[in-house]
Formats: sequence, C-alpha cells, structure tokens
Amino acid sequence: EATRLLRSSRSLFLRVPRPPELSDHDYERSKQDQLLLLCRRSISLSLGRGMLTLGTHNVLSAEQLLIPNIVLAGRVPPANGTLALDMTSCPANFRVWPEFHNGVAAGLRLPHASSDKNERTITRTWIKFNKPVTIQESSGGNNNNSGQTPTPSYAHGGFLMALGLRGYLSALTTTDLTDYLTQGTITTTAGIFLGMAANKRGTCDPSVSKMLCLHVPSLLPPSFIPMDLASTVQAAAVAGIGLLYQGSSHRLMTEFLLNEIGRQPMKDQNSNDREGFALVCGLALGIVNLGKGTSTVSGLEDLRIEERLHRYISGRTDGGSEFHGRKEGFEGTGGGGGNQGEMDRNSRIYEVNSLNRDITAPGATLALGLMYIKSHNVSIASSLQLPETHFSLDYIRPDLLSLRVISRSLILWNDIEPTSEWIDFQIPSIVKNSLNLMKHAATRAMALSDVEQMDAQPTNAEGDDKANKEITDFDPQAVRQANAFIIAGACFSLGLKYAGSANRAAASAIIQRALWFLELRDNKDTVTLTQRPDNSTLITCLCTAAISLAMVMAGTGDLDSFRLLRALRWKCDDGTLYGTHMAFGAAIGLLFLGGGKCTLGSRPEDVAMLITAFYPHFPILSSDNQYHLQPLRHLYVLAVHERILEAVDVDSNEKVCIPIELSLANSNEPVQASTPFLVANDSEFVELRSKSDRYYPIVVNATDWNTRGNLTTLFVKRKAGHLSYLQDPNGLRSLSMQTGSADRESFMKSIKLFSDDAMLTSFAKYFCFSSFDDDKVFERFCSDIAYECMKEEKSEILPIYLKMFRIIESKGPRKVSVENVWDAKLLRTYAETRERLGDESVASLNLVNQESIALLCERIDDSFHISESILLSLAHGHAEKWWDNDQSLGAFLVWSEVPIRCCMA
Repeated sequence: EATRLLRSSRSLFLRVPRPPELSDHDYERSKQDQLLLLCRRSISLSLGRGMLTLGTHNVLSAEQLLIPNIVLAGRVPPANGTLALDMTSCPANFRVWPEFHNGVAAGLRLPHASSDKNERTITRTWIKFNKPVTIQESSGGNNNNSGQTPTPSYAHGGFLMALGLRGYLSALTTTDLTDYLTQGTITTTAGIFLGMAANKRGTCDPSVSKMLCLHVPSLLPPSFIPMDLASTVQAAAVAGIGLLYQGSSHRLMTEFLLNEIGRQPMKDQNSNDREGFALVCGLALGIVNLGKGTSTVSGLEDLRIEERLHRYISGRTDGGSEFHGRKEGFEGTGGGGGNQGEMDRNSRIYEVNSLNRDITAPGATLALGLMYIKSHNVSIASSLQLPETHFSLDYIRPDLLSLRVISRSLILWNDIEPTSEWIDFQIPSIVKNSLNLMKHAATRAMALSDVEQMDAQPTNAEGDDKANKEITDFDPQAVRQANAFIIAGACFSLGLKYAGSANRAAASAIIQRALWFLELRDNKDTVTLTQRPDNSTLITCLCTAAISLAMVMAGTGDLDSFRLLRALRWKCDDGTLYGTHMAFGAAIGLLFLGGGKCTLGSRPEDVAMLITAFYPHFPILSSDNQYHLQPLRHLYVLAVHERILEAVDVDSNEKVCIPIELSLANSNEPVQASTPFLVANDSEFVELRSKSDRYYPIVVNATDWNTRGNLTTLFVKRKAGHLSYLQDPNGLRSLSMQTGSADRESFMKSIKLFSDDAMLTSFAKYFCFSSFDDDKVFERFCSDIAYECMKEEKSEILPIYLKMFRIIESKGPRKVSVENVWDAKLLRTYAETRERLGDESVASLNLVNQESIALLCERIDDSFHISESILLSLAHGHAEKWWDNDQSLGAFLVWSEVPIRCCMA
C-alpha cells in the first residue's frame, strides 16, 4: 500500500463527474484541471519514494540504473483512455526539481558504499556509463544547423547527488567534475556540490573546498571577474561548505558564514531567494561549529558569535558599528566587497543600515541551537525565550516562534519529555489565557444565540461587552498563529529527540496534536473556528506534525501512524500545495524507511541533518526555493542507520524467521519478538536469546548495539526433522514426518525439505526405491536408515549401516571374514561402553541404532559352527595348523576374545 501511494510512474485514475448542463469544452477543461491537481501530488512523491526504497537494489556492473519516468497522464473510465496533461498552462520549470528528486530517489536505491562488493561494482566507468545522451551528443555534431537544442537531464543531477550520499561520487576525477559543472544544468551543479560534500563530510578536503568556494562570490579575491551565478547554485555551494567542514570550527568559514547571514542584497536576479540563502548560511554555520558552543575554540573569541547571532535574531543593531558595514558582504577576502560597484547593487531592495530580522532570524536561531546542542546552557536558552506580552508577540513573526522552540529544545535536550503536558508547557501563559478567553467568549455566544435564553438573561449583555473589550486588547489571529506554531515546534522537537526510537508515548503525544490540527481544518463549529488560524499556517503545522510522527516511528511501519498519514494525504484540491503533498509523502516514506530495515539516529550530526532536511517550511510551487533549498530535503540520508537484525541459516544461506527474546537492562520482563527485527534507536537491550525448538539455541550480548553502526547477522542452524517457519508456520508438517512416507515422490520431497545434505539426497534417490519387486526388504531398510540419519543429522553413518545390512542378510554357508568380525566387535564395544557410562550428553548421541547392533551380534554368533572337539584340542594345545583346517576359526577366536598365545602354547 505504501508503494502504491508513492508511485508516480503510472497513469493516474481520473474520475470527473459530468453534469448534464456542462458542454464538451467545459468538461474537457474540468478534466484538465482535475488532472493538474493529481499531477501536482504525483510529482511531489519522489522524496518519499527515495526513503521507501533506500538501499533496496543491487546493481550489476554491466547494466544501467533505471530511472522511472514521471507520468503526467490520467486514465479516464469507463474505457480507460489516456489523457495527457496540457503543459501549456504550467510554468516552464514545472518539472525541473521534481525530475531532480526523481533522480535522487532512483540513485538512493543503491546500497551504501561500506560493502567491498559495491565499491567494485560502482566505479567511475559505471557512473559515466549511466550519463544520459542528449540530442546534441547523439547527433555527433554532423547536423549543426538542424535547430535542435540539447535536451537537459534534470534527473541525472539528482542521480549524482544520490551517488554522493551513498559514498560513490568520490570515484569521479577532477576532469569529470569539471565536465559536469561546465556542461550541466543547475540541478547537475547542485547535485555535484552537495554529493561531493556529503561524500567528503567532515574531512575539509582541499580540492572539494576549492570547487565550492569558486562558486561563492564572497569568497573570491578582488582580482577575480564577478561571475553571474544563480542563487540556487550559491546556496548549494554554501551548504556543501557546511557539510565539508562539519565540526571543524574552521575560522575562515565561520567568519564567512556569520557575515553572509546578514549580507545586504546584491544583484536583482538573486534577491528573490534571500531567505533561503540566509537560512542555508545559518545551518552551515551551525554544522561547522556543531556542539562547539560549550568549549572555547581558540581563535574564534573575537568573532563574538553568540552576540552577533542574537542580534540577527532580535534585529537590534545597537552596540557598535560592526554591523553597519555588512552591506558590502564578507570583507575577509575581498570578494564581493572590494570589487562591488554601483552596477552590482540591488535596485529593488534598500534596507539602509538596519537588519531585516525576517531574513536573518531563521538561520541564526537554528545556528545557535546547533552550536549549543545538548549543552544545557541556560543563559543561551534564555535568549530564545518566547514572548510573554502581547506587544512582544506582535513584534515576532509567528513561524519564528516554532524555530525558537526547536532551538531551545536542542540546547535543553534532556528536558524534553514525551508527554502532552510538556507540549502544553511550551506555550506562554499570555497565549493560553488569550486562547481560553476567546473560547469562553465563543461558547457564551453560542449559548446566547437562542432568543429565549437572551430574553431570560438580559444581564449577560454587559458580560459580553466586557469580554469583547478584553479580546480587542490583542490580535486574535496572532494568538491563534502563535499557538499553532509553538505546538508544531514542540512536536518537531519531540521528533528530533526520539527519532527512530519508536517511543509510544512520544508518538501518542504527536498523534493527539495532529488530530487536533486535523479537527481545526475540517470542523466548522464556532469554538473550533475561534482557535483556527489561517489556512497556510494550519497546513504548515499539520505537515510538521506528520513529519515529526514519522521521525519517531521511522522504519517501523506502524499501522496506526500509517492510517493517519494516509488520511492526511487524501485531500487533493486547490488549497493543497505542492509542498503539502511532499510533506505527507515524505512522512509515509519515512515510516517505511529502507523497506523497514533502517531507522534514524539521534546523535548531534544526525539531528543537524534532520533539521536541514525537514525544515518546517515547505515549498508552494515545484520550482520554489525561496525559503528552503529543495535539494537539502535529501540530507536525511546522512542520519539513516541500518538497524535490522536478521537471522541466516548456515546450511541454506537464506534469511529465516525465528522467535527471539530480548532482555532489558532495567526490567525483568523480556521482549518477545522475531527476526527480522528492527532495533530501535537508543535501545536498552543487554542480551538476545533464540526461543525456537526448530533451531539450535544461541545467546548474543547486546550491550554494544547503540554504539555499533550495523548490527551483526545471527547465524543459526536448523535442527533435523524440522522445517523453517516460512515453510511450516504451525509445525504440523514437521510432526507428520515422524512416521515416514511410503510414496517415492513425497519421500524424496520430504528429504529435500528437511535436509540439505547432498549425500543423503543421493542415497534416498538411488537406494530407497527401485523397480524390482524382490528387493523390498533392502528398500525398506534404506528408507528407515535414511529417515534416521536425516532426523539425527548423521549421514556419514550410511556406509556402516549398509555394511551391517550385508552381514545380517547374508545367507548360505558363506563365512564371516575377520575384517567384518573386527567391525562388529567395535560396534559391540561402543554399545556396551555407551550403556555403561549412562551420561546424558553421551546418551543423546546415538551414532548407530542399538537394535541394529544386537541383530549384527546375533548374526555373527550364528555364523560360527565350531565342534567341541576342536575347542578342547585348542584348549589343551594339541591342534596343529588349526588355521588350515577351518578358516572361520580365527574369526571365532577374535569374536570370543580368546588369547592367541594360549592356542599356540
């Protein structure tokens, strides 16, 4: 079901009712309008599909990786005719970034590069083999005047980014990267930047750093000619710098990023994405100095990072002239500062010497939280305090309140509790009291709507006037928006704290708030409308709650969460935006992360990647990068950990399902589960034990599972006489084999099912059944010993059994040889010793059946016919050359354990 919901490679089912008065032209127009709404959802599903199929495909070196097409067509019943979408009504860049996301989703199907096999398969040659061929390349340059323009491949840029996220893009050389950057599209450039930075994350690689810095004008020296770079390319380069210098506290990059957050607008064409660029700079600053706020880093004290970030958040510029010169950009290298003339200045925006807090606050807020993550610095957390008066509440944009809650929770990490009370505690008292006052006024208005009640209580009009006067003292819409965004930020904080933990308490608290948002969206009663913010705020908060729930239950496939997310995505109308569909699709994909094999981590670097990927502001259109760079949505891959516990049968080398028991550190009640089992993040398991009577028992120490990356595979061995749980779920077929089978076909089938021994299978095939009727006794004997050897796993004893049968069933005057007597004597000694010891460990090892040994001994005794006179002669030593007179006499002496020296005396 999840795969069907996230599929975009098939035609969409289009059912449009037709009223009788509707003309053919209007009906066709209505079908196109409905198809456009469905296609808007279809093109947004690639992000969630990449999560669902993460690491589920093993590619061969001789085959290309198939990137499925995004089908923009519908099937119209009853004939199921195909109706293509009319692209004339869509913008020119309608498919650019959806195709990029589709390429990333296809590339993320590859396994991680940690396996040696994958590194040998995905090489530089294989990557270039997957490069698409454009019209210009396929023509070979022979028809230059044909008028054909090269067809851009936006999906290939996403494919390159996916290779970097999976650890393969470093196989490309510098010349390969240069070809991609000079001949590729914007999506290819962004994919190369983010892919290489993710591949070299935290290494400060000089070659990659030079490539990224070359595409940031503020880092170029004054002698460089200014380059006309798209804002998307610059934002991708800055994000790559943050990944490349993660946790290094590099001074040059720290100073550069700190100045770029408050940079004045430069050129006109890059002024539309200022918010997204400033946010990327803030996130990159937090990643470069991740968790470094608690320690004093040598060489960065003079930058006064905390003070300047606080100014970016509050918007105040008092305290010196240091901020007033930022209009010229980063002054450390001169690029963008020394060579900026009048023609490079922005003619559309003029901000004098003040700071635009609406642009600088989001990035600065998150940067401060990432720098002091898990530090419990109360002083820094107090600077992110929520407003306590209506005046200060009107002074802050509502969506910034959610970012303050998130950053404050990052700092006070251990104070986060998975309860609804903790979420309510984040709401300031001024917001709670105002909201309760509005609810009370709405309830009273509903009670007074009845004319009879108004006549019976004429004095309530004065109370209504008083309540209305109190409500007019503040902005009701600002209170509603603040309440919604604060709750959404608290839910997002719970998602970060308990990411991948499958914490039921946290999931219940988030589900409760998501249902509340859903009620505000759908219900129309007076009390609900009193609490309801504007539609864009409500949808954003609902998407944030859905993503938060998916982060907590990542990889578990929880059915309750899945039902809620499936109900949320159902709505598809004009009010449902592209980003809304993307958020709900990502939540579903995150719930089934890696096909149920992966989960999310909660380490500081994982939290930083999750904030960057699931930033709670989603695009309006498919080409929207104004508030958040769309390629950053895929950085969640860097926070994914494969935590699946699987069992493999050592005989068949197949993955099997076995029941297991997991012991907790602080509980006497173990957890009952079965493999494959997804070990949640921050698990407290100390020991694992198998609880199956079909497999031999194993015990595994589980105390180091939290510190280990990938979990070890459990190798188990199936007991003979039993089938796997997949073949025999209830154990009935294993019991039915205890009586054996007389049918050749069923017997051979059972032998192959219960044993993988080639020797036993061949023996059953050639010895247990024949086409001659006079050999039934031998066939029955072979069937019995084959069943016994299969049940007790001792196929090596088959030759001994065959030799015993030949001795027992020998007829006529044939004598028993001395060699056979020695073999029988050895078996008799084994049986006597085993009976005499009586040890349980020895008693459980029955190499040869006791009844067969008894029959053999009886047959040996009956084979000797020695007269008493010969025995008397041997006893008195009068027999001469007795071995010439009777050949069986020596075998008899060996069997009877008569000393030879007595006979020779």
